[in-house]
Amino acid sequence: MRGVVFLGDRRAEVREFPDPQPGWGEVVVRLKAGGLCGSDLHRYRQDAAQRAGNIIIPGHEPSGLVESLGGGVANVRVGDRVSVYHYRGCGYCKECLGGNLMWCAESRGYGVPIHGSNADLILTDARNCLPLPTELSFAHGAMMACNAGTAFSSMQKLHPVGGETVAIFGQGPVGLAGTLFAKAMGARVVGVEPLAGRRALAHSLGADETIDPNAGDPVKAIHELTRGEGAACSFETSGSGSGVNGAVDCLRLGGRAVFVGKHEDKALAPSQIIGRQLTLMGSFVLPIHMYYEMLRLILERRVPLEAMVTHRFPLEKAQEAFALFDSGKTGKVIFEWA
Repeated sequence: MRGVVFLGDRRAEVREFPDPQPGWGEVVVRLKAGGLCGSDLHRYRQDAAQRAGNIIIPGHEPSGLVESLGGGVANVRVGDRVSVYHYRGCGYCKECLGGNLMWCAESRGYGVPIHGSNADLILTDARNCLPLPTELSFAHGAMMACNAGTAFSSMQKLHPVGGETVAIFGQGPVGLAGTLFAKAMGARVVGVEPLAGRRALAHSLGADETIDPNAGDPVKAIHELTRGEGAACSFETSGSGSGVNGAVDCLRLGGRAVFVGKHEDKALAPSQIIGRQLTLMGSFVLPIHMYYEMLRLILERRVPLEAMVTHRFPLEKAQEAFALFDSGKTGKVIFEWA
């Protein structure tokens, strides 16, 4: 099979790898769509010395057709359409049994440390294969594996009700998915994004207002849009210090925020939180069982996830795909197989 390798210094190359063989309880899935995720770019941007000797295939947003089965597999059959949950766990510990495979002590994420989905085939546990109805495309399935799943889990924590205002900092793929889900839940969405193309895409997906943080103070603008009260909720996806602080400072009294963009600086002061009695939450992917809640919302509210996709590439154009995605001038970028 073919698989992508990062060589360092923003170089990607497609190489040949042995086809995976399923063991007991395992499945091989032939990819039909695979998403590029912002977290992939951390490794794409490493220098050649950091990447030396690392030939792990990146990618963790797989969707496709079941190709072959190992022993003991009963939940899927060859030819089934599936979205593949992107962490493999032991299957028996309290975290796995609770659906939080990403917290398992034996957790293995695709792309790190095991081969991921930027390849023709992927090896997974049968329990990671989640049904993809024929009403939804393989592109939907790929996004639901991580990008959309991360946004959905975050919106479930925020739980906007009654037309509450949700401020979403960053309108990259996760922020755009957050915009779609927040609208499907009945919220008013204000998107904060410096890139004009992404602001336009957010508008096309239903954002009620968009703000360019380089053109003025977004916190002030959000307060003006809410008659001085502030947003009920905020969703921080940018990973910037200004985004982290903005997501807190834009909130009304008793507001709530979820953070998924990683930021290493000590950006927040307790004084920003205590007197206003804010609820601040982190969110990391989604528990595997939440896939079914996400699927139901997408089907019942006809959430147009695929409208986020702005660029599609065959695997052999991996270098072009990652270079474009790295520019930030895209919505969702995916690999597709005929």
